[in-house]
Amino acid sequence: MERVEEQILRYLLKGCATLWEVINHQDVDIKSAVEALNRFKSEGYIEAKDDKICLSDAGKDFAMKNNIRKEENFICKNCEGTGIELSNVFDEAIKKFKKIFKGRPSETAEFDQGVVPPEVSFRRAAFVYMRGDLENKKLLFLGDDDLTSIAMMLTGLPKEIRVIEVDERIVNYINKVAKEYNLNVEAELYNAVDPLPEKLKGKFDVFLTDPVETVAGMRLFFSRCIEGLKGEGGSGYFGVSHYESSLKKWFGIEKDLLAMNLVITDVLRDFNKYLLTGERILTEGFRVVKEAPFPPKAPDYPWYRSTFFRVELIGEPNPLITEKVNWKRELYYDEDTYVALP
Repeated sequence: MERVEEQILRYLLKGCATLWEVINHQDVDIKSAVEALNRFKSEGYIEAKDDKICLSDAGKDFAMKNNIRKEENFICKNCEGTGIELSNVFDEAIKKFKKIFKGRPSETAEFDQGVVPPEVSFRRAAFVYMRGDLENKKLLFLGDDDLTSIAMMLTGLPKEIRVIEVDERIVNYINKVAKEYNLNVEAELYNAVDPLPEKLKGKFDVFLTDPVETVAGMRLFFSRCIEGLKGEGGSGYFGVSHYESSLKKWFGIEKDLLAMNLVITDVLRDFNKYLLTGERILTEGFRVVKEAPFPPKAPDYPWYRSTFFRVELIGEPNPLITEKVNWKRELYYDEDTYVALP
């Protein structure tokens, strides 16, 4: 029996669950999870009840014969499993940010955008602060559709934040908010397929990015980001899911990081939760819906997660890509892509 099959059985022994809940409670990519669910369906081990997936009697017997028991939950409820519990330190900043967040441009599939709730942006800020990478630091954001740059600057801790972003709507909104609230945040239009502007090279202490989930795309994003770092001791933060990044892909990412002289110092599993909810999931043509064993209903909670990584530069930056690239489809789409459009 494959590991993913065992994990699905352990979870469904607790009771019926939606497709999105099943995906949450396993640690392989969506592709492998959906394939396992479809195998279980063909074998008669699962069935649909309303919008939920349930173990059939045959499925329960199969689990019992394989000595599989229901999964117990040990996740911290106060911090939602992140390890970061927000105190009242950022209360005023969060209040301001929630107002700003409501006016942001809506996300678009054109740029594979995924937006985290305001609380996640401040959990990011708290973690970056605890690691010594926020106070009096210069930060470079490559992409910022959820406005985490604004959230971090509202804490009053960074020295400067620069955002380079492909979506002109977000660039304009960040600059508008920065002016209105007198924040030292500046955004400019930039496409990662182009070389990093000379004026940004070697200027920053920290980078943050939420890269597209292909090996080529992440290699490109990390290459552009590390060119912005001042040098040894510079750090970076990014999210990678296991939903659309198989362990084989993680292996490739880690090799690229080491080749760039970046070492992983921290890994916070499923730290980032994205507002990928509502009917959009059902109407965009995503593979997760088209290949599901039973037609799902739209999720009503932030089911999509990514792991938050911190990396630190050892020696000088060694970007693997410095030239302009002419990538299009391969930047956003590979065999693991189940929640983005090709």
